[in-house]
Amino acid sequence: QQLSLQERLRLKEEKKKQAALMKALETPEEKRARRLAKKEAKERKKREKMGWGEEYMGYTNTDNPFGDNNLLGTFIWSKALEKKGISHLDEKDLKERNKRIQEDNRLELQKVKQLRLEREREKAMREQELEMLQREKEAEHFKTWEEQEDNFHLQQAKLRSKIRIRDGRAKPIDLLAKYISAEDDDLAVEMHEPYTFLNGLTVSDMEDLVEDIQVYMELEQGKNVDFWRDMTIITEDEIAKLRKLEASGKGGPGERRDGVNASVSSDVQSVFKGKTYNQLQVLYQGIESKIRAGGPNLDIGYWESLLQQLKAYMARAR
Repeated sequence: QQLSLQERLRLKEEKKKQAALMKALETPEEKRARRLAKKEAKERKKREKMGWGEEYMGYTNTDNPFGDNNLLGTFIWSKALEKKGISHLDEKDLKERNKRIQEDNRLELQKVKQLRLEREREKAMREQELEMLQREKEAEHFKTWEEQEDNFHLQQAKLRSKIRIRDGRAKPIDLLAKYISAEDDDLAVEMHEPYTFLNGLTVSDMEDLVEDIQVYMELEQGKNVDFWRDMTIITEDEIAKLRKLEASGKGGPGERRDGVNASVSSDVQSVFKGKTYNQLQVLYQGIESKIRAGGPNLDIGYWESLLQQLKAYMARAR
């Protein structure tokens, strides 16, 4: 059963009183025997600390096979003390001096250990930095390789376009790439507004063109991006118009057209025709505001359709 703190204190106090009473009542012989037993227990503990084996534990200064009257005392090398100039110190001062030396050594070892740990941390940080630099170098190398590969594919695409134009079998994407390129001036091709290259194309042809434009946008990595986006808007607008014609039965699937503006209604032409890009932009913002404002009598479908056609007009104007 575990005792409470108060009970433990009470038992300790009673034990202390009993010891004091025994000391007061003991005879001089008992007192000497008690002190001797205490001293022997202290010496035994000291020997254990010094690393003595069990067979040497019973040795004393007077009873030992070595004839050493100072067996249990601290060994003092007098000549070494004289050489250091400290032979005048008594045993107590020597012990204190040894303690100070041990403490200094302990602190020195602690410093050495701290320095070693610091060096290990610095080494680990250097290795981490080197590893990070290596990763960055590899990423940069891979990026350069990717750019070189994209450039190679772009040059190959331009070369194929050049050959098709020269042989008279140019695709729409070849003519658009030629229009935007400033390096192929040696090719004798009459240049028109780029959206005129859509004349006579079928829905399938224009869908292929949209895919080809996406390939060029990826290969050129942001170069001429506005041009390619405008051509995508114009082409998708023409695809939508052709599909409306097919749905209304005025044109069969894949039917070719006479002109890019053949399906534009007269009211849209009257609103957009002859306006500059900036004027069209102001008109676009006005239609957007009208749609956002809404209203019970507003034909949202009409205005959204008008806005979609206006995008294509703006792309052409730009």
